[in-house]
Amino acid sequence: MVPVFRAVALTVALLGSPLAAQSAAITDTATTFSFTMNGTEMTVSRRGASCPTSCVQPMQIAPGVATLAELEVIAFLQDAVSDGTGLLVDVRMPGTFSSGSLPGAVNVPVATFQPSNPYRNDLLSALGVTNLGASPGFSNAFSLVIFAGGADDQNAADAIKSLLDAGYPASKIRYYRGGASSWTTLGLNLSVGQ
Repeated sequence: MVPVFRAVALTVALLGSPLAAQSAAITDTATTFSFTMNGTEMTVSRRGASCPTSCVQPMQIAPGVATLAELEVIAFLQDAVSDGTGLLVDVRMPGTFSSGSLPGAVNVPVATFQPSNPYRNDLLSALGVTNLGASPGFSNAFSLVIFAGGADDQNAADAIKSLLDAGYPASKIRYYRGGASSWTTLGLNLSVGQ
């Protein structure tokens, strides 16, 4: 019983301690933030690549869009991709994609989703969207898992935002935040030249 009591006491002590965030994000304008805990100031900072090239992405990218981890991506491949109702979409550039991507992924670079792309309606049609006029139909549209390089790659977020702006239902979009870097960090293989 003593270890459980200590864990509860530690939780109560932490929850009861003054934990005040002074800035809530690491962004393109804020590379660090500080907070105090039990009277001690602590700092979180970003090392390496700078934002906007390398921005920490939120866990929930948009309301209604589920965020997946690796086991859920594998289940999506086994279920939706295998039965032809889903696509695993790598939004990185073709050169990066061809050097290695998640098995079963298709490459649709992020710029392809942008409203300024004159062929975006062709893409939406290929994804199963019908009646691309005033009231598009999404009942036969693919379920999508969108990913990019990793949790610091904004391309997946941009592609998802463009899809949502086009009316694609959030319930048919999933976000693999970890992307290719988390996939390989966990020892999972990439396919080359898909």
